[in-house]
Amino acid sequence: MSYTQLTKRESQVMDILWKHDKKMSANDIKLASDGLSIYTISQVLQYLLSIGYVEVTGIGKNKKSIARLYSPCISESEYVSSFIKKETCEEIAVHYIQNSNDISEITKLEQLIEKKKKELAGK
Repeated sequence: MSYTQLTKRESQVMDILWKHDKKMSANDIKLASDGLSIYTISQVLQYLLSIGYVEVTGIGKNKKSIARLYSPCISESEYVSSFIKKETCEEIAVHYIQNSNDISEITKLEQLIEKKKKELAGK
């Protein structure tokens, strides 16, 4: 799937949503941001809603008012990998494996590869 490239402000809001593994209101995002105004955050959230990058996942209370809660619809890795060529992804995977010193990470990768092989063989 191809994704729309985000502007700096849009990236800032998405980064906050990706890093905080919870539903967040515009005010929560403001508190977690580095100086973004609530107006900017609201505008960015409306745009991100329109392109399907975030969704309203609930309603919460924010001091005395009711606020929408937002969650990302796409993961950070999905977004980033959509802009990387297939060959580059392969090079990154090879580099990661060659430089990893953690046996548990390598084991996880082996399990993922075996699972994918079985999935592809079943088609």
